[in-house]
Amino acid sequence: MAEPQPARARAAKPAALAIITASVGASLALVGLDLRQAIVLTIFTLEMVGIILYWELKLAFATAGVMLLFLTGSLNPEHFAKFAYVDVLLFLLCMMIVVKFLEDRGFFELMIHYLTAKVRSAYLLLIVLMFMTAILSSLVGVITAALFMVPIMLRLTLRYHVNSTPFIFMIVFAANVGSGATPVGSPVGVMFALKVGLTFSEFLRWSAPISFLALGVIVAYCFAVFSRDLRELNERIKVVGPGLRGEVALSRREVLECAALMGAVILMIGTHRTVENLLALEEGTALIVAGMVGAAAVLFIERRRLRDVVEAGVDWYTLLFFAFLFASVGALENAGVDELLSHGVFELCGGDMLQLLMLLGWACGFLSAFLDNVLVAAFFISVIRKLELAGVNVYPLWWSVLFAATYFGNATVIASTANIVAVSMLESRKAGRITFAEWVKYGLTVSVITLAVALALLCAQAPSA
Repeated sequence: MAEPQPARARAAKPAALAIITASVGASLALVGLDLRQAIVLTIFTLEMVGIILYWELKLAFATAGVMLLFLTGSLNPEHFAKFAYVDVLLFLLCMMIVVKFLEDRGFFELMIHYLTAKVRSAYLLLIVLMFMTAILSSLVGVITAALFMVPIMLRLTLRYHVNSTPFIFMIVFAANVGSGATPVGSPVGVMFALKVGLTFSEFLRWSAPISFLALGVIVAYCFAVFSRDLRELNERIKVVGPGLRGEVALSRREVLECAALMGAVILMIGTHRTVENLLALEEGTALIVAGMVGAAAVLFIERRRLRDVVEAGVDWYTLLFFAFLFASVGALENAGVDELLSHGVFELCGGDMLQLLMLLGWACGFLSAFLDNVLVAAFFISVIRKLELAGVNVYPLWWSVLFAATYFGNATVIASTANIVAVSMLESRKAGRITFAEWVKYGLTVSVITLAVALALLCAQAPSA
């Protein structure tokens, strides 16, 4: 009797995990890598394939991967502390506290409430909401933008009884692209600010214009492929009446308090490099201090419930996951894998900027579609540093990798945490369901188009970089 399909399906993932890991390990032995590099890459493959196949167990696989790296001597406590990027994690922790405070006070909801109450056309409403999502993502983070804007969109679609799925795609696509506009929009941007030294003003010069042009391309694409759903929403709005009607109970004092906090933190982040130069501080110090100032202000304001603020406001699960991922990348760097890759890239492209920019951009992009984009970006940063030591002008390459890591966050449902958040909200409210294949159908196209636009614009400016 044939084996039941569910049993075969359950056996498929463990078999795939074992076969892929064993195949990579055997291949590495054949290409001439030394034992240490082969061990690190095999463990890394096991960790990453496990995360892809068992997304709900991603922290477990990340922990197991680091454990194996410790047991094989590929990583030690000193290297773990060095590669875990504690400064990046500290900044993210502080910003989570600030964002949670603003969310709990209803400040973001107030902003959107006043905006949507004045818009009457579904087409104009979607343009406004997508650009607002991108702006929020660039200022307070892609996850926060998704957490706030997805419920707003679901309220809109459920009110008018239209299919929610296309509109969730629009919001998430906007959030991921917008996250690359500033150094605080995503953990990738934070890493480039702290580890590469790219300033807020440099992001405004290089990344923000390209990100919002890419957003315009996404709007045009979504309006074309989801034209029927947009037309239906527009007709329903005309029949039922204007948009969202939310109750926002914020006093004038609370509004001013929230606005002052958010404005002050953004201002400090924007001027962090100037402050570091004036006070002779180490690079990245003022950026971390900006987040700490905001977090300290929140903790003083909420002094009667400090424990609740920290426990509810900080996503400890995500921070721990990032720490293990960063350490895994560090093990690759420590084993010299990044140097091998940079040597191969240099041998393939020489010093040709156009070839380097394209190769690194597309390689980083497609890896980011299936691996965590923070992990991929961290690895490519180490690769580019090796190219810099070889005398290559790497400045345009930083932006190439940044665009690839953030824009390809739209490619698959596992490519960005914001995607997972959106899909979970959609399902929990029984408003629809998005499969992996359905996401790829639209997300991969959006990723390829937007990265192609970004790299073309970057190439046009590269000689003056």
